Parts: sequence; C-alpha cells; structure tokens
Amino acid sequence: MTRTTRHLHAGPPVWDLTRPEGLGVTPDLGDARAHLPALRAALAGTLVAADGADLVFVGRSPEPLRAYLLGLLSGVPALQRVATLNVSLLRATLTPAQARTLRPLLAGAGLHPRTLVREDRRAALVDVVASGGTFAELHRTLRDWAAEDGLGRACMTRRVSAVGLLRAAYARPGAWRWTAQPDLHAVHTRSVLTDPALWQWLAEEGVKVAPRWPTQDWPHPREHLPERTNDTRAALAQNRALLLLGEERTERDHLTAALIEAGGLNSAAVRTLIRHWRTGPRTARRDRAAHRPRPN
Repeated sequence: MTRTTRHLHAGPPVWDLTRPEGLGVTPDLGDARAHLPALRAALAGTLVAADGADLVFVGRSPEPLRAYLLGLLSGVPALQRVATLNVSLLRATLTPAQARTLRPLLAGAGLHPRTLVREDRRAALVDVVASGGTFAELHRTLRDWAAEDGLGRACMTRRVSAVGLLRAAYARPGAWRWTAQPDLHAVHTRSVLTDPALWQWLAEEGVKVAPRWPTQDWPHPREHLPERTNDTRAALAQNRALLLLGEERTERDHLTAALIEAGGLNSAAVRTLIRHWRTGPRTARRDRAAHRPRPN
C-alpha cells in the first residue's frame, strides 16, 4: 500500500479538500485559471528552495499553492509533510504570553523543536512576503522555545528555513530585503520571484477558505467550521479544482518542466518526486467527470 504525504493543519477548523464529501461545491478553477502558468512556476521555485524539507504554508495567502501541491502529491510515496499554519502576524510583535500561546499551533504544524530533532526533520516556512516580519516572529518563537527546552537556539536556525514568495517587480536594487530581518540572521532564506499579478492575487485579491486568525483570537480557538459565504464557496470550489488538477498526469508533466527550469534536477528530493510522477500509476480519486477542471 502506498503511504502518501501526511497533511497537517494548525488553526481554526476548515474543510478537508482531499475529501469531497461535505464540501458541497462543484470544482471550478475560477480566477485561478488565469494564474496557472505563474502558479506552476511559483510552486516549482518553492519546491526547489525547500529541497525536500517539510513545507509549512503560513497564513491564508498560500492556500491555492497548498491545494495544488496536495493534488500533485496524491498517491506519491511520502517524501515530506505538508502543513498549514493559519496564523495572522501582519505587523505583529509577539508578547511572551502570545509567543507561548503560539507554541501548540507550531506543534500542530509539525514544528515542535523536540519532534524536529528526534525525527531528524527539516521544515521550510512558506508565505508571500514583503517585510519578512511574519517569518521573523515565527523564528524567534521557535528559537526561544528550543532554548527553553534545552536544545539551543541554533538547532532551529539549522532545521527551519524560510521561503518567501516575492513580487518580482519589488526585487530592485536598493530595495529593503526581507532577509535582512535581525531575527532571520543565520537562517537559511530563499526568495522565489513571482509574477506580480499572481502575488497580488495570493496576497490581496483571491478568495480564501480559512478565516483570518489574528493574535487576539489565539486563546479562544473556534470549534466549528467557518460560515459558508459566497466567497468561501468560491474558494472551496477553486481549491478543490486545483487539487484535482494536480492529480492529472499531464499537469504533473507541466510541473516537471517547471521544476527542471527552476533548477530542480540539482536537488535529490526533486529528482525523486519527478521519478515518482513519471513511473507511478494514475490516482483513483474522481469527482463527477462532467465537472473535472480543465485549464486552457
């Protein structure tokens, strides 16, 4: 039996995109259709930058990337874990109490320092990025936690990297570099330059499945699924369609080409993933055939 990639979620409850039962929507790529080439390039760059580390998608902005990746990894022997850490840290500076409240969420996303050390795992935080403040706060919290547990701050510096999806037009000479955040000193950081329209869609304009979860709400976690608004239904339909698209053999061929263009053949983990796509069977999951998403 094939052991597929383990999926983790930390944050308010949301629908499981891998299970069509209960979603209540017909898959529809919607606005994602126009961004598919850029989305492929962004995910390829992310996988190459992570180089086999577990992927932890931070906040709501990377939802389409995660949904697409879940489809691509469906039926593939477990290589790395994929997690969502749905916390909002925009312009936040965590107090000691807030940092302690964040720890169970980090653990739920597979980032408990002792677990990473015991299982000898690496993880890459992934998010759209401007200032890098979210990455800095997360890393500071992880390092303080590791130090308190007697592991030393340096172990988190070595094991947890940061992959920032950066708007390509923003990367100009003399511009502020998010990697210059003091709390990211010595952390392995990588920028993935993305199409400006894709960056704007991910960060600002796209519909979202998960609710926003700022620091003041962390002590009072929601117990129920979010309200089904029109935007929520559209996001569910879009992300389910992206997941199904990622299961298709032709789409995996497209992503393979994007990975090769991004330098993926230099990564053993990426080469292994490409080999599984080329030799593995088609997945069995099907939604109603008449509504299978088809890109232009």
